[in-house]
Amino acid sequence: MKRALAIILLYSSFSYSTDICRNITTSEQVALCSESKKDSADKYLNEQYSMLISKVNSVYMNDESLKQEFVSNIKTSQRDWIKFRDSNCKLYSFQIDNKSSAYQTTVNECVAKMSKTRGKELAELSGDI
Repeated sequence: MKRALAIILLYSSFSYSTDICRNITTSEQVALCSESKKDSADKYLNEQYSMLISKVNSVYMNDESLKQEFVSNIKTSQRDWIKFRDSNCKLYSFQIDNKSSAYQTTVNECVAKMSKTRGKELAELSGDI
């Protein structure tokens, strides 16, 4: 039952994200679509990060010192990467008035793209452990 509910919720959120980005005709729809893409990519990134931490905890459970060092490195790397992503996306949006919806849309698109790529990197790292 829980699995069926999870599948329905996943499909619903995917469907919502897909629907919101179809047949865009207004600036407001573009902004909503970019927000949806950003949220989806952030969710994927967070899932991959959590899976990596879990995998490290499992694989290195017999070596507490090495496990703590590895997890610490992952956390530091992720915090630094988020700072880079946010700074980089501000750079891409620099010439746009930061009070406009175009600015936020550009930032959202950049965050979505970078977060999706980073999520894939974390998934690859998890597979290599």
